[in-house]
Amino acid sequence: MRAASVGTGGSDIAEQALSGPALAEADLGEDVSTRTSQGGGKEAPVKEPFTVKSGLYAGIFGGGAFSNPEYGYSAYPAPVGLSPFTERGGIVNGVGGLLLGYEFAGNKIGDSWDFYWRPAVQLDAFYLGLTAASNGPGYGAPAVPGAIDSKQNFNAGVITVDGLLNLYTPVLALHFGVGVGGAYISNSSASAVPNGGPAGGQNLLGAGINTDAGAFAVQGIAGIDRWIGKRWSIFLEYRFLLLTGANFSYAGNPAVFGPNQMVSQHFDQFTANLVLAGLRYKF
Repeated sequence: MRAASVGTGGSDIAEQALSGPALAEADLGEDVSTRTSQGGGKEAPVKEPFTVKSGLYAGIFGGGAFSNPEYGYSAYPAPVGLSPFTERGGIVNGVGGLLLGYEFAGNKIGDSWDFYWRPAVQLDAFYLGLTAASNGPGYGAPAVPGAIDSKQNFNAGVITVDGLLNLYTPVLALHFGVGVGGAYISNSSASAVPNGGPAGGQNLLGAGINTDAGAFAVQGIAGIDRWIGKRWSIFLEYRFLLLTGANFSYAGNPAVFGPNQMVSQHFDQFTANLVLAGLRYKF
């Protein structure tokens, strides 16, 4: 009778070991657990799938922003007039920022917790450098051949709210999402120099009049995470960032245009490919 009782207890323990987490919301504890039989002995260790804690997290990231060609124009006083331009792409600037987010409970994919998903929402705040360099029609265009070499450097502060989907595998975690928000763009330096004509070699732009602008921001996000334990991860990420159009104005060079003249510049939009690396911590 005693042997039969122990056998029944062993069957119950085996069923518990195979049941896994009962709910999607439950975070698993230690990777390896042991179970004690009614007779006081220990069963063989049962290895449970590795899962990451859900909840609040924070991170820091940095990398590079590669600009894309975009259209714009400058409106100069006579005799130059309207000078359209297309920015050169591939100019690299720095990116650095912070993030704060919350990951919600998800569910397993299939019958095993080796693969599972969770949604998350996060707040991004980052600095972005932008450079707009171009060649437009020259002085007195189109009658006088030549070009105006234009270059503007901008500092941008971007804040977005992102919705993410995190997909966990036994090796890596993948995340995808979209963010929307706003940006503050400030011009740090500007020049527009004709390479020919009567004003060749002179900067057509004087002091800045309106060198700051707000813009709507939207970004697409895709990345991979490698978790170091249940709280820390390192990640690599690609983002495509779009900032809507902005307008700036400068005093015209009085030696070229006479006194009290203004140059206006319009950018249809700013877009950049961001390549980032960062560190994330789960609280």
